[in-house]
Amino acid sequence: MSWWWTAVIICGAVLLTAFLVYIYRFEPFNFGLTDIRINIGTGQAGEKGQKLLTILHLSDFHLRKTSKGKRLFDFIQTLKSQRYDLILITGDMVENINNVDYLVEMLSPLRARYGKFAVLGVHDHYNKALYEFARNMFKRKKSYGAANDAEELSRKLKTIGIDVLNNEGRILKMPGGDIGNIEIIGLDEPVIEKLDLDKAFSVVDPLKDGEIVDGSNYREISSELFDMGGACIHRLNRKGYLRLALLHTPDSHVLATLHKKDVDIVFAGHTHGGQVRLPFIGAIISGCRIKTRFASGLFYLKKMVLYISRGLGEGKYSQFRCYCPPEASIIT
Repeated sequence: MSWWWTAVIICGAVLLTAFLVYIYRFEPFNFGLTDIRINIGTGQAGEKGQKLLTILHLSDFHLRKTSKGKRLFDFIQTLKSQRYDLILITGDMVENINNVDYLVEMLSPLRARYGKFAVLGVHDHYNKALYEFARNMFKRKKSYGAANDAEELSRKLKTIGIDVLNNEGRILKMPGGDIGNIEIIGLDEPVIEKLDLDKAFSVVDPLKDGEIVDGSNYREISSELFDMGGACIHRLNRKGYLRLALLHTPDSHVLATLHKKDVDIVFAGHTHGGQVRLPFIGAIISGCRIKTRFASGLFYLKKMVLYISRGLGEGKYSQFRCYCPPEASIIT
């Protein structure tokens, strides 16, 4: 072998090693705080939009007692110095129920003026085995072998003031201002058929016939739903009311139902932003029934705002990120 080919092989090996170190040991630990502004207005011409409440959105911890888990724990502690109006957590907090106490310890210092709310993701319900994870890459499953005690998770989070909404709604009375009531609807995981929209809206706004969108043709639904007008301002669907929805997996047909139900803002997770993104292209997968273009970020739809977080963790069998750093988000 000539010296030239030897040099090429050595350089290639060095670059590959550096790349693997970056995606496994640097970027997953590179936590960031993303500032998001959602403009709320009355829809009048030329209006700039009012400032929303201060909301901390967290998602997809996949918390484990590892070096990554310790760094994540420390990062969350840096967020406790600020007082938020709401804290919203959109699922996949743990993978193993044995880590719930660690999760409670991590989240307990966080404070919110009007409340802390969470929904569950697939991993909160099930601790996937490796073969289940591999099979799940090609086909969705409705259940997995090792079930977590989701009720225990919800109970323990309740002890630190986090209200886990399992297909439930809450109405918060606000002390004056332009928003009199905040309605929060928390949806359980659609992927494993835990979603119950009738139950979720029963307190806030009971469903009527024809309001649930069928997910059999999600591509057509997605094209219609994400036909955005381009205006970066959202007019409240009902004056004086702000309706929020939390869910883990942002499947298009679920979002379309929320759109029909006059939800103003949807907060979601699950996608990890695609976890692997390419420059000028973006996410190569979304991990759910939504186009890759919408794998993370803020989107103004026709009469609804959607925010999908890149999340803070990764699954135990896919502990890497590329061009897609983990994030917590402050929404104002």
